[in-house]
Amino acid sequence: MDRELSVAGLRLQLHRWVKCGDLMRIRRGVYAFADKVVPWHEQIRMIYPPAYISCEAALSMHGIIPDAPFEQTLVTPRITRIFNTPWGRFVFHHIQSRLFTGYDPVTFLAEPEKAVLDYFYYHHAHLQADTLFWQEARWQNLSRFRWRLGERYLMLYKKPVIERLWRSLKEYAKTDQDY
Repeated sequence: MDRELSVAGLRLQLHRWVKCGDLMRIRRGVYAFADKVVPWHEQIRMIYPPAYISCEAALSMHGIIPDAPFEQTLVTPRITRIFNTPWGRFVFHHIQSRLFTGYDPVTFLAEPEKAVLDYFYYHHAHLQADTLFWQEARWQNLSRFRWRLGERYLMLYKKPVIERLWRSLKEYAKTDQDY
């Protein structure tokens, strides 16, 4: 009986702190102090670990695409989930465990080459293996790519469509002005 009262009391107190603005509810059972800045790599740990930032979010952070996404795109070996938090919208896409690699373990940010391949993995149906396509999509800063590292990651995917897109992007990089 005492335990039930203490749990109920704690829930009530958490509700009051959220209501008065001292705490932010991140997701069920996870709270953060409203007046503290939480680095994005800590946000990931709080919301749905293990995961790393990839696809559009990582491509934008690495300067490969010029647009900033409206939501953080992450990959996880867990099931796909979406969380709307006070920090923004986080979309966690399921990825096979063998593909859950290629990111910085401190910042949880995918390496540029891995972010590209993850992007191809999820969006290949909407992409074209054509130099003009990459130019119109404004992909840039490919001169910094470690193409050999990307090719090692590419072998993990085992999908011909991803390989075609990778080869096409590599050809585009040779013609791009910053290459």
